[in-house]
Amino acid sequence: MTLKLAAAAAFLCLGLGAAPAHAQDDADAEILGEAMTFAMHDAAFTMYHEIGHMLVGELGLPVLGKEEDAVDALATIWLLEFDEAEDSYDALINAADGWYFNAVNSTGSGVDEFSYYSDHSLDIQRAYAMVCMMVGKDPEAFGETADIYEIDAEQQEACGYTYEQAFTSWMKLLDPYLIEGDDVSQVEVVYEDAGEYEDFAEALKTSGIMDYAADTVAASFNLPGKVTFRATQCGEANAFYSPSDSEVIYCYELAEQMFYMYLYDIVGWGDTAN
Repeated sequence: MTLKLAAAAAFLCLGLGAAPAHAQDDADAEILGEAMTFAMHDAAFTMYHEIGHMLVGELGLPVLGKEEDAVDALATIWLLEFDEAEDSYDALINAADGWYFNAVNSTGSGVDEFSYYSDHSLDIQRAYAMVCMMVGKDPEAFGETADIYEIDAEQQEACGYTYEQAFTSWMKLLDPYLIEGDDVSQVEVVYEDAGEYEDFAEALKTSGIMDYAADTVAASFNLPGKVTFRATQCGEANAFYSPSDSEVIYCYELAEQMFYMYLYDIVGWGDTAN
């Protein structure tokens, strides 16, 4: 959902109080479904981001600049070029919106709270960098999104070069490690007990995000050893690559966090609920 559509959803939500009970229930169910979709779209981007870290670590790839920015670029390229899901473009928009609203939330803490020394660029920078790459790859599909982010026409055109540079660089790095023929690498997917996050675990399984990513990685890259993609409870909203275990970890708590971000920060559920 774009920022414009999110605003429209929030506007519609304002009128729910006067609706009949069954209409209220239907509207609530629809918004809850949209929130889960938003969370799963973010999970798709997050998995590809962490797979980028895994490829850097397992293959010993060189990285110039911040690795976090580099794997953001790879995740964006992956969803633009190689993910065959019909909603891969929507996943990118939702992921960018997630970084945008993270930035909106963190701004309230004051400038002194920003970690300028962090391995990550600021959330707002990550959002705009993603949208630039998106419109650089496909101006027709993402022109409206770039307009909403107030990226001017001249910069949108320049984003074409930004995308091409990132795409060419990543493909050159990965090319020596591409599998030829029918060989596959060993990538295991593990869903651990989700406890109170069972709804998110079930959505993750049903979406097939981790399994599809694992199959793609296994069929594409000649990895030096077994890699595991693990969904688990972490005690915090997070996702990460563990070099010592050769594991990509996705925390159920992160799905919950993104679910409630959609409800409260994008739709404004807390402001409108009766």
